[in-house]
Amino acid sequence: MFNIKFIGRVSTEFPEKFGVPKQPQLAPALKGVLSFIAPYNDPNYLKGLESCSHIWVLFYFHLNKTHFGTTIRPPVLGGAQRMGIFSTRSPHRPNPIGLSLLKIDSIDLNLSEVRVSGHDLVNDTPIIDIKPYVESYDSPRDPSHHWSDDLDQTPLTVAWSEHALSDLNNFKIENLKDTIEQVLRLDPRPRSKEMEAQFGFYFKGFNIIFQGEKSGLKVKQIIKTN
Repeated sequence: MFNIKFIGRVSTEFPEKFGVPKQPQLAPALKGVLSFIAPYNDPNYLKGLESCSHIWVLFYFHLNKTHFGTTIRPPVLGGAQRMGIFSTRSPHRPNPIGLSLLKIDSIDLNLSEVRVSGHDLVNDTPIIDIKPYVESYDSPRDPSHHWSDDLDQTPLTVAWSEHALSDLNNFKIENLKDTIEQVLRLDPRPRSKEMEAQFGFYFKGFNIIFQGEKSGLKVKQIIKTN
């Protein structure tokens, strides 16, 4: 047994798990901020990071309440097949520790903050550690392969209702449309989804209401929540 210290937390635009991309870098428009707590908010901890483009972020799945087993049904397989937990990136693990590769947008040494993009994190996620991505070390010399590489993971098409476009125009938030589309193309719906069922996810102070269609997903309404 050993103890792990949290060094900070992540601020993102997702107050809940639903809607958060299943992997990093799939929605590059998503922005987040890594804030460090004492004593790890000393600017010296970040010295040299300004010369790095990406970081590995190790974090704690703080909202994970599901007990782990030896296998799971990965969403990418539609729940039709089980895989061993160690061959997946499921959060339901013996130790609920996650790993994400994020792009560094900027660093504020005075505030001890690192602004990142392309995240897959819910707001207030505890940070365990960060490490720089080093291509000469982290990129395999030999061709890499994973069982999911052979699957058809074509992003869904996203359409907008007139009502949703009117909402979007009223709010006038830069890049909101592109960001919502990046998230929905990844299909955040649960495995047991019905084709035309309606769902919603909270993002950036809005409830994004969308519905399944034969050709993909359609944004029905954008409701401001605060």
